[in-house]
Amino acid sequence: MKIIFGTTNDRKVVDLQKVVADLNLDVQILGLKDIGWNLGEIMENGKTIEENSLIKAYSIRDFCQNNNINLPIIADDAGLFCEGLNNEPGVYTARYADDEREIDSTLPKYQCVIKLLRNLEGITNRNAVYRCAITYMLPSGIYFQEIGESHGIIADKIIGKLIKPYFYSVFILDEYNKVFSNLNDDELSNTYRYMAFKKVLKKIK
Repeated sequence: MKIIFGTTNDRKVVDLQKVVADLNLDVQILGLKDIGWNLGEIMENGKTIEENSLIKAYSIRDFCQNNNINLPIIADDAGLFCEGLNNEPGVYTARYADDEREIDSTLPKYQCVIKLLRNLEGITNRNAVYRCAITYMLPSGIYFQEIGESHGIIADKIIGKLIKPYFYSVFILDEYNKVFSNLNDDELSNTYRYMAFKKVLKKIK
């Protein structure tokens, strides 16, 4: 069985294929590059990560229909939700500091982290949750969605090596008492995105 994963990121495709292998499923994961995707980035204008995930799935389904591709689709969206900031950055996680960087192009790519820490100054509630919504859609348009969550707190400073995803350097998981960026592969496989993937794959199994 082949499933299209709505990403052009090769690493994400490999990561999902690892989840498939762990579940002993006879499934091959294809990325958007594998199906000749040439429409660029999908506009994510939903009000929730669930909506954005569904928007992606429908966009990929339309492309598949126009190109005689008859395969199921997995599309995901994720966000960081901070209680003390009324659930910011939420659906804007990937674009949290875009407005600042548009004004000042010299600001670093990790300006999103700087902005988050600045906005949390003086706020005692630093509870946060990373959420991932995944849509599994058949060629017919029938779909279901699953959610994965990781709970924790936002540190008061950057911890460890600052690499993408940049918020991983300040999100301390309750389960492991360390930031995402310091998790090993086994620990990472039990976090929000992988939880959601596993729910979907087990359901279609």
